[in-house]
Amino acid sequence: MRLFAIVTAATCLLACSSESDRGPAPEARFQAVTSFDPKAYELAEGLTVHDGAAYVSLAPLGSIVRVGADGQRTPYASVPAGYDKGYALGIDFDTEGNLYVLATRNVDDPAAPTPGIYKIAPGGGSATTPFATDPDMKFPNGIAFDGDGSLLVTDSATGKIFHVGSDGEVDTWSDAPELQGSTECQLPLPFPIGANGIVVTPQSVVVTNTSRGALIRIERQSDGSAGSVSTLVGDCRWGGLDGLAQDSDGSFVVAQNGAPGRVLRIQPSGEVSVLYAGQAADGPASVAFAADWNGQRTLLVTSSAFFSVSMAGASPAPGLGSYGPMP
Repeated sequence: MRLFAIVTAATCLLACSSESDRGPAPEARFQAVTSFDPKAYELAEGLTVHDGAAYVSLAPLGSIVRVGADGQRTPYASVPAGYDKGYALGIDFDTEGNLYVLATRNVDDPAAPTPGIYKIAPGGGSATTPFATDPDMKFPNGIAFDGDGSLLVTDSATGKIFHVGSDGEVDTWSDAPELQGSTECQLPLPFPIGANGIVVTPQSVVVTNTSRGALIRIERQSDGSAGSVSTLVGDCRWGGLDGLAQDSDGSFVVAQNGAPGRVLRIQPSGEVSVLYAGQAADGPASVAFAADWNGQRTLLVTSSAFFSVSMAGASPAPGLGSYGPMP
């Protein structure tokens, strides 16, 4: 089996047992926005919403595409393509319209992309060298902006959260043991995927841990540094927790990667419910809210189909889906 198939399976697990559905109103439903071609390595991963459109990273290609609410796709940006050697994962825009793209290094190969954060100027284009990197940065995966314009970036291989200043300076914000990957759940992963999706609030930083089936909260001290750590959810049945977003009511919406996968809602109390579970969510990787998507507040979800592709033939194809309307 090629390394590509092995590594891509890292973000995909079989779905776990279901819980009662306490999602939004019954009329909410999952719909396809656009699909991608798995044979061309168009495996959708990272996701962000900017100026009314969705932006999706196609992991092996190092490319980012813009997707309108009508499903029309246009190329927007690119970083060095890695294929099996590295992926383009988390993406986000700053307030000035710069796009930041996380790139991984999957193998110890000088030909692999330099892992780190790549910066794309407003309007799109390409970047060939990282804006920020660090020797301990191997598999940067989740990205979120802090209120001061700096970045917090999770690394799924080293189990760390990095702080990245506006000048590109990198330091470790947290290396709490709860962020480390684990084999305890005996999940089918090529390496224990630790810290992944991330949400930053003024009071805390909340992170998924894929291999532990955990949602971790780290309190922020008055100077912004990492404080006490607590586990909101930690159970192997939630293995595969991936991309993360916070809803307006304070709850968290999480992609649980699988084939098929699920989209979960997790309350700050740790209560878990299922928003969506079905074949259309094939390897859900990232989630993001769109305030006005065809006139409705909607949750967008990338389906990477990594698991299906690695097992020969994705059905349905990887793509971008919408779930809504959301309250």
